[in-house]
Amino acid sequence: MRRRPVAIVGVVVGLLFASVTTTAHHGAAAFDVGNEITLTGTVTEWIWSNPHCLLRFDVTDENGEVVPWVAETQNPRNMSNRGWARTSFRPGDQVTLTVEPVKNGRRLGRIRRVVLANGQELGA
Repeated sequence: MRRRPVAIVGVVVGLLFASVTTTAHHGAAAFDVGNEITLTGTVTEWIWSNPHCLLRFDVTDENGEVVPWVAETQNPRNMSNRGWARTSFRPGDQVTLTVEPVKNGRRLGRIRRVVLANGQELGA
């Protein structure tokens, strides 16, 4: 009779440990959370795939140089629920993005908002 409660406790503890490693991937430690920057650029590629959708785009900096950026958002299922689609962006589209940049200064960020050339806004 005592084995059953011990087994149940063991399963619960095991599930708790598994859930910690599952959520660890989705931390925000790499991003400068709360620091949002707005960039205007030209889409080069829209990658609609798991585990994260990626938007590659070129921004012209203050020196007139074209600088490539990559911004990520959530998985396709979550983004579909927010009105995004595989066809939301095409190479050559002009976009204005608000992103939380990564802390290390690379040209990477997490999408907070996108405004398309027609004025449509997509929120992350």
